[in-house]
Amino acid sequence: MYAIAAVGLLTMILSFVMMARPSAWGSGILAFASKPYFHFAEIASRAAVGAVLLYFAEQTLHPKLFEFAGYGFLAIGVFLLLVGAQRHRAFAVRSASFTYLFRPGGLVGLVIGALVVYSALAR
Repeated sequence: MYAIAAVGLLTMILSFVMMARPSAWGSGILAFASKPYFHFAEIASRAAVGAVLLYFAEQTLHPKLFEFAGYGFLAIGVFLLLVGAQRHRAFAVRSASFTYLFRPGGLVGLVIGALVVYSALAR
């Protein structure tokens, strides 16, 4: 399904940025965390991705995996809602300092994104 392939492609693009410019990625986290809509946008984006994965899971090569991931994204959205904006923002600020993890994380994200695109389009 094209919507799931788009999620995978977006993951790949963001992963390339993480690998190419880890310090810029950390700065981007800090800039986004300072926005008043940060918390709401994070919750909404996770809910949207979770809904897309759940809705189109059956059209992929690995429907159970995508259902699991979809529920995972929804659970993270609920968790962020329960944690509150202040703690969420504090976590984002702390995570921005781990620039040494962004390149390996980007590589993992790139592989996962490619597998998502493949699973969505190969069926």
